[in-house]
Amino acid sequence: MCGINGFVQFNDKLKKNEIEQIIKKMNRSIVNRGPDEEGTYINKNIGLGIRRLSIIDLRTGNQPIFNEDSSMVIVFNGELYNYKDLKDDLINKGHIFKTTTDTEVVLHAFEEYGEKSFNLIKGMYAFAIYDINKDRLLIVRDRLGEKPLYFYKDESKFIFSSELKGILSADLIKKEIDENALSQFFQLTYIPAPNTILKNIKKLNPGYYIEIKTGHNPTINKYWDLEFNNNKLNYDFESIKRNLREKMFEAVEKCMISDVPLGAFLSGGIDSSIIVGIMSKIASKPIKTFNIGFHEKQFDESERAKIVSKFNNTEHHTQIITEKDLFAILNKFFEYMDEPFADNSAIPTYLVSKFAKNYVKVVLTGDGGDELFGGYSKYLTNYYSEKYNRIPKLIREHIIKNIVNVFPNDYNITRKIKKVIRNSEKSIFEQRKELMKLGYKYDETKKLIKSDHISDISLIENYYNKYKNQTDELSLALYTDIKIVLEGDMLTKVDRMSMANSLETRAPFLYPDIVEFSTRIPSEYKIKNKKTKFILKETFSDILPEKIMKASKRGFGIPIGKWFRGSLKYEFLKVTNQKFIEDQNLFNYEYIQKIFNEHQNKKEERGTELWTLFVFQNWYKKYFE
Repeated sequence: MCGINGFVQFNDKLKKNEIEQIIKKMNRSIVNRGPDEEGTYINKNIGLGIRRLSIIDLRTGNQPIFNEDSSMVIVFNGELYNYKDLKDDLINKGHIFKTTTDTEVVLHAFEEYGEKSFNLIKGMYAFAIYDINKDRLLIVRDRLGEKPLYFYKDESKFIFSSELKGILSADLIKKEIDENALSQFFQLTYIPAPNTILKNIKKLNPGYYIEIKTGHNPTINKYWDLEFNNNKLNYDFESIKRNLREKMFEAVEKCMISDVPLGAFLSGGIDSSIIVGIMSKIASKPIKTFNIGFHEKQFDESERAKIVSKFNNTEHHTQIITEKDLFAILNKFFEYMDEPFADNSAIPTYLVSKFAKNYVKVVLTGDGGDELFGGYSKYLTNYYSEKYNRIPKLIREHIIKNIVNVFPNDYNITRKIKKVIRNSEKSIFEQRKELMKLGYKYDETKKLIKSDHISDISLIENYYNKYKNQTDELSLALYTDIKIVLEGDMLTKVDRMSMANSLETRAPFLYPDIVEFSTRIPSEYKIKNKKTKFILKETFSDILPEKIMKASKRGFGIPIGKWFRGSLKYEFLKVTNQKFIEDQNLFNYEYIQKIFNEHQNKKEERGTELWTLFVFQNWYKKYFE
């Protein structure tokens, strides 16, 4: 696991030593991603940089790495899980290896198979390969976006990095807010690829690569995508269970390959419990597991995690966090934010990563299980809407709505019921779209942001409609979440917060064989009646404690609403005072006051909206003041 940087100039303006200084400056800005080693490669108009976190081949795996005749060079961020199988194949074809690292395997695979190699490698990665003889650079991002890749291009230069700050550290571009990305952020609480918060800086979409050749403009090409097709479904339930179990055990085993101490995040939910259960069956000694808990019981999963730990005899570590813990790490948290990101579960993710780093250097996670197998309660929205709409309208309008409005908004069940009522008369697509917006609704965003160019998020509809004539509605929703929520929110959160602590995370559910296999499982096996992740629970019932099987799903969040009525409200007022807002000239101060007062008076639960603005303001102060 590392961080990579690169610079290409399309003229001869800068000298070789000047390019080297740019690369070294970029490397320094992302040192947290790779505190163990630094490497650079400079040749003519190109520079490559690497900061390395040593996981595999600690002795000889330093980068950049060259092929046999030094005609190709690579900088690689990530882990390749099938590198041993690929290496055997390449050795049989005559390739000679100087190291035991997976990075060298990626380079030789490209040397042998060209761009076809991108579909042969299985792992999480962002890497750059430079063919010196052909003066050709390829920059690749993994299939699902586990590893980030930012880039900037204009007529004279191309810059790329694992982090936004890596590009900005070169001091070669002007910082300007992208209004479309700003709108996306306040509606979603994150910014999905290809946008970033800044104009002209983009994220490379997962499953794509960039090619830069002498005398040609950079091109962006797709090498992989997920496909949903009803004609390819397998309806043999027992066969699916056998194959899924076999593939999951293989994925976990491959993700456990490491030359450094390894453990797992354990929330007590279905996905992390399955991963821990499989790890425990594979490992020769108790595995280390890590969990974050809260005093507020509606957010606390520590007791569930203890049940799973006891069931699997793990070496379990729990840390209970409070509002004071939030303040203790708030500055550090914003320092590693890179671009605005307001999923508040990033806080416990940061803390559990910091906690785990005291014991291990690598952890396995349950990320991806919800998006692949239908685990979110939002997938049941149509089920509940249809039930609600069967109730006579008079009762709905004059009794149920009045009763619900009496209950405090800070109860999770109240918010869920209100979502059902609010969306009950919308089309299923409109319901899906609204439930993806975790921050401000579209009309609220227009009231908050001063710009006249606030738009609804067309990206959602584009993905949702891609396989509209080939598959069922749930699969459309899953595909949309994989392309937007998984990449933009879940994987971004884990990558940023774990890398802030120089901790590597691996997600076995996102092993390509599992991902592609999941698309051939019928939707009625993923959600049966209102039982989410039905096929997963059936497949792994023997390694899931009964209490965990029956427990309702909880999100990995924090009591942010409560904290904004406590001491956090004073921090909020500091970054939203009238003078700052007016000087900033991005937001309507009166609307900010309105939602703040609604939250303080408990008229509306506005914790998420306040946190989203709070995050942006702190990011803005760091990058624009």
